[in-house]
Amino acid sequence: MTPLNYVTVATFNQLEHAVPLRKRFEDSGIPAEIHNESTMERLWFVGYPLAAIRLKVHSRHYERALKLLHELDAADGALRHALRCPECASSRVEYPQFTRRFILPNLIGLLSALGLVEKEFYCQDCHYTWPREGRKPSRSRPHSAPYYFIEGLPQSNPPPGSETPKHA
Repeated sequence: MTPLNYVTVATFNQLEHAVPLRKRFEDSGIPAEIHNESTMERLWFVGYPLAAIRLKVHSRHYERALKLLHELDAADGALRHALRCPECASSRVEYPQFTRRFILPNLIGLLSALGLVEKEFYCQDCHYTWPREGRKPSRSRPHSAPYYFIEGLPQSNPPPGSETPKHA
């Protein structure tokens, strides 16, 4: 099995919050792995890594794992420490919205620390982005989805001054 066959089901800031959930998955017969992607950011002193702990399952177990995850969360708040999208409540979140696997993100992290580049959380399910707590929202981008590319859907909270394209 290659890492490409694994899908994130929950994202955390701290390893100790992911370990009990992995054990509960395995006790239910769903093999799960924890991927810690914080090493590069610590190595390059970019800052404290957020959304770097990912609980992953093989893609063939994804639907079953997601169902179990929702049951566990409803029963005892299993996702209380997980990062969640404010739009769809998914815990498949990235921060920042670019990969950590290469040297370039560390350069971008440095530029972000200087305030030259904006970093935001990104939901893999609904593609919503939002700023880190305590940060101001990024400038509106009316050219980005959903305001431009998805036609025929009602616009939720369109940015000020943007208009829905008129079709003939």
